[in-house]
Amino acid sequence: MQVKTYRGANSEEVIRQIKAELGPEAVILDTKTHRNNGSSCCEMTAALEESVPGNNGTAASSPFGDAAANSMPGWGQWHQEWNAIKEHLGALLRPQMDLSRLVPRQRLALEYLEREGVSLEVVLEIFRSLSEDPDSSVLAPLERMLGVKPLNSKKWPGKMHGVVGPHGVGKTSVLLRMAMRLRKEQPGLSICLVNADSRRSQGKLVLKHYADLSDITYRETSDPEDMARLLAETDKYDAILFDLPGLGRDMPLERFLSTSGLDQAKGLHLHLALSPQYSQEQLRAFLRQYRSPLVCSLIWTKLDEAFNYGGMVNAAQATGLPTSALSCGPGLTATLVPAKHSLVWRLLFKHQLPDGELS
Repeated sequence: MQVKTYRGANSEEVIRQIKAELGPEAVILDTKTHRNNGSSCCEMTAALEESVPGNNGTAASSPFGDAAANSMPGWGQWHQEWNAIKEHLGALLRPQMDLSRLVPRQRLALEYLEREGVSLEVVLEIFRSLSEDPDSSVLAPLERMLGVKPLNSKKWPGKMHGVVGPHGVGKTSVLLRMAMRLRKEQPGLSICLVNADSRRSQGKLVLKHYADLSDITYRETSDPEDMARLLAETDKYDAILFDLPGLGRDMPLERFLSTSGLDQAKGLHLHLALSPQYSQEQLRAFLRQYRSPLVCSLIWTKLDEAFNYGGMVNAAQATGLPTSALSCGPGLTATLVPAKHSLVWRLLFKHQLPDGELS
């Protein structure tokens, strides 16, 4: 385990140092505040598991960042043990979170977030921020952790977008909803739906059916040659939307992109679809598996089937990815909305679905 002490003017500055050097998997072991020449100084001790040696004798990167490492013998068990250690460390640090240092509205909000499933690591970080400013709202540190970038043509001007995520999360539905919104907002747009999961006959039929009904081009790719031909013809379309398959546990996204030829798509934006229904351990596993520089945002699906939404904060804090869209309901129209902080906070604190914003 790598352990290091960091110092800065305040806790936010120190946390930025820790994340920049050790990454999001680092665990804060201790926090102290000192006075130096009349000025306040924050000191934190953080820990990170040592890198696992790779087959070539070099050190592998962080378990969160190197998907290939997930298939190493014994890796899964080792990572589970490390998560257990982090939970024990968090339990040891819990007594340091003296909620009496917060004003009542801050304390109530923090207690609510814990009940909502926000991880102890995130709660501790919010607590440190609030304890330094009794006038601040809990939304201030939350907004720094959970950014939004609405899924629309102004914020995402590129023509190629794809939806990735685990089996059953609703990737095909999200993709069709994206296409329907584009068609509604810009009727003359030339749209191409690409089925990169031609093995699924049901998904193929759904995509092709709605493409035919909406005057949208439908294409399939089953190998790198098909993908190369499609990428050579991108000038034919104003928007290209890729439906990617759910991946088995031994197939990281980076490997799939390489073997399918999709890693050659210039300007491709991938959006990771997840559901708040997943447990914290499931979310961690999916975030590792679908880690890629091409993944640019999180889309949250099946909101109407979830009972709490703390996982949205945990995933955003762990990845640094913004939330781009919220999806709920069984239909394909009026079931997808570009994300806004106000919608996320209503969902998190009031369990209010974005029904009124859906169009």
